[in-house]
Amino acid sequence: MSNQGTTPGFITVEFLGIPKLKAGVPFCQVPAGSLSSIINNLKNQFPRLSEELMSSPSGKSHVLYSLNGDYFLHDPDTILLEGQQLLIISADAGG
Repeated sequence: MSNQGTTPGFITVEFLGIPKLKAGVPFCQVPAGSLSSIINNLKNQFPRLSEELMSSPSGKSHVLYSLNGDYFLHDPDTILLEGQQLLIISADAGG
């Protein structure tokens, strides 16, 4: 996914699999910041998705978080910067 049209100060979140079904959209934009603040923002925006998300990436989750599709994030204090992309993927995807 291209970052064309990214709003200044925002990241793009792309939902894949079950998270996409529960969110009801393939992607959205949220303010850049820590992974934990982004997760909290998504829980508020998409209540049906909140069960899939965890309050902190060190806890149990039904999803994985990937930065720009390059690697998985685990630290809730990881800062995502404007223009970056967060992929939210079903934890059971791929086996």
